[in-house]
Amino acid sequence: MIIRDYKPKDLEEIIRLFKKTIFEINIADYDLAQVEAWSKVDKLSFNDNLLATNSRLVVNQDEIVGFGNIDDRGYIDLFYISADYQRQGVGQQLLKDLEKSSQALMFSVNSSITAKAFFEKMGYKELKQNLVYLRGQEFINYTLLKKAK
Repeated sequence: MIIRDYKPKDLEEIIRLFKKTIFEINIADYDLAQVEAWSKVDKLSFNDNLLATNSRLVVNQDEIVGFGNIDDRGYIDLFYISADYQRQGVGQQLLKDLEKSSQALMFSVNSSITAKAFFEKMGYKELKQNLVYLRGQEFINYTLLKKAK
C-alpha cells in the first residue's frame, strides 16, 4: 500500500468509497435517513475541499482504500477507510501521515459516533459532544483534540 496526494481524477472513486463506507459501516450508529442525507455530496464542493487542504489517499494495487484531509490549522475534515479495509491498520497509517504533514500545534476532528473509538485509540481526547443538522437530519458527533508532538 502507498499513500499519495489526491488528484481531481480520483474524485469519482473517492465518492464511491465515501458512500459505501457510510452505508456499510456508519449505518451501525446512524439510521437510514441519516446515512442517506450524509451520503449526498456536491461533487464540486467535495473536490474544492480536497484541493484546498492536504488530501491524501491510501492506494492498494490501484484501488483507493482510504482517504483523508487536514487543513493548515490541523483540522481533519474527511477521514474514510473502505469497508473492506477496516481494522487492518490503514486508518492508523493514514492518520499518522496526515499528522506528520501538518505544522499545527493541535489536531482536531469532528468525529462520527462510529469513528470516535478509533480517534481515541490514536490519542485524541473528547472536548465535547455536538448536535449537528445536515439536509434535514439531526446527527450526534464529537469534537476531539490531540496535541501535536
